[in-house]
Amino acid sequence: MKFTVKREVLDLGLKVVGLTIQNIDNQKVTKKFINFKEKAYEELKEKYQNFDIETDLILRGFNKLHRKIGIKRRKNTPVNENILKRFLKDEQLNTNSKLNDIYNIVTLDSRLPIAFHDIDKIDGNVTLKITKAILTYTYEGEEKTTNQGEYVYTDNKSLIYRLETEQSQKTLIDENTKNIFVTIEGNEDTSAEYLMEVTEEIIYLITSYCGGTAQIIYK
Repeated sequence: MKFTVKREVLDLGLKVVGLTIQNIDNQKVTKKFINFKEKAYEELKEKYQNFDIETDLILRGFNKLHRKIGIKRRKNTPVNENILKRFLKDEQLNTNSKLNDIYNIVTLDSRLPIAFHDIDKIDGNVTLKITKAILTYTYEGEEKTTNQGEYVYTDNKSLIYRLETEQSQKTLIDENTKNIFVTIEGNEDTSAEYLMEVTEEIIYLITSYCGGTAQIIYK
């Protein structure tokens, strides 16, 4: 599949890397992975003691990005900020597969919005663009709509991801997922080098614990 990013999105200050990882195993859990997961979550708890979300430059950068297109923060919290808030409140995160745990750990550690899509549920190619019309999608069982002027990810048939806030149910991963399309986003307060560091960490963790072959298709 191809991943295309329109200039109009980049001009807002959004940065993005896209990669694919194919032929992975999201089912077999080893003792090595359990040890890694437990250690990673413990280190994250220590890292975020006395952390102030409101002053973090990375998180604020996405709020600034949303203000440029008239998006209100209260109802459109980016996934990275939402996961961190839940983690700080000691709320349960989705840990029902290796990919879910890796997603949580890297998102928490980097504070960047990351998305995992099941490639086999994507129709054709993916484009990141500014929507010129109102689009509908299903999120957590509810039919929702975008506003005009938002940046969205679409495949050849429908929306698969809105802003950094909501991923359509259509492309969600599950324990049977074999091939994934991953996006990692940055903003004006994150460097291209940092974005690539996080990308390389995702590649390392997934190929180490799930196998597969990774390819960066956009940076």
